[in-house]
Amino acid sequence: MLANLLQSEQPEEANSDQLLRLYWNRAGVKRELSNLRKERFELLDKLKEQESAISRAQEQLEGLERLLTNPLAAANAMVYFQLRHMWRTAALRVEQFAKELQIQRDRRERAPLHESALAKRKRRLDAINEKLGELVQKRKEVIDEQNRLEQRLAGMNAFFKLFRGRKTRKQIQRTESGRVGLEERITECNELIEKIQGEPLPEPEGLSLESRRLINVAIIALAQHLVAHFSEHSLASLAKTATQRPVADMKFGDRSLCDRMVERIRERAEELRTSKTLADHVKKRTDVLIGDMKYRNDTDSVPRPDCIEEIKMSFGADPAANGLMRRASDAPLRINVLDENYWELFAVLR
Repeated sequence: MLANLLQSEQPEEANSDQLLRLYWNRAGVKRELSNLRKERFELLDKLKEQESAISRAQEQLEGLERLLTNPLAAANAMVYFQLRHMWRTAALRVEQFAKELQIQRDRRERAPLHESALAKRKRRLDAINEKLGELVQKRKEVIDEQNRLEQRLAGMNAFFKLFRGRKTRKQIQRTESGRVGLEERITECNELIEKIQGEPLPEPEGLSLESRRLINVAIIALAQHLVAHFSEHSLASLAKTATQRPVADMKFGDRSLCDRMVERIRERAEELRTSKTLADHVKKRTDVLIGDMKYRNDTDSVPRPDCIEEIKMSFGADPAANGLMRRASDAPLRINVLDENYWELFAVLR
């Protein structure tokens, strides 16, 4: 009777376990299906965005093709794209300059940190090496003593071995134990030396506020210098406008005016590319700007825009001495490179 009852309960328990496994499997499948549906919708959204981007690019290409069929419009388009190229080139120069400055300041801040860590490491190693030297000397003395005792024991005759041999053997055992202990301590010291030598040097936790401020001022100085360099015929402001407006909205005059504009852009770009005193000019401007910088708070690294509302065209009695282009007037340019984000300045400030 009892056996029949137990046999009837076992299939019920097995059925319950199967139902439970089926339930959890079903729940897992539903979760997976939900995730796949979500991923599908996300991919469809991305596909729509990509199709819209392709459609816009196609429209722009067709518009440009229509524009280039008109010789005058084509000449204006040439100026437009030359200005955009000039902008990108200048922005790339500013970006590269910012990276170089960060590497320099990072190396300068890392050097004293590494020197301090290496000096501390040397003091630790000197102390361990001193202790290691003492242990090695003690081991040598113990080995010499052990050899002396073993030679004494070997030189004893049977009579002396009977009376003094036991004591000598105990002394040998003690020296052997002492030597083993010294060997272990020497090994520990060598392992500790190896561990200390393999410790990584500390790294600074990002650039200091002073370094970031200095880098930002130098970047702003370069941005101002580039605006001043391309200020003749308003090339800098036209390049900025060209990045904000479509080609069809930009007009620069008749064919001859456009040709002269293209030539001016290329001349100024070539002068900048071959300049051998750019670094000196930027340093001089940086030194002047540092004294004028003000910040919103003690932790801000980007100066207030009202500190650089204008660009000085000269720094001294001789405007030509600083390499800036000659103007009929030395009046500063009323251009705020920070407020107007010249040369994509916001993207590189630290």
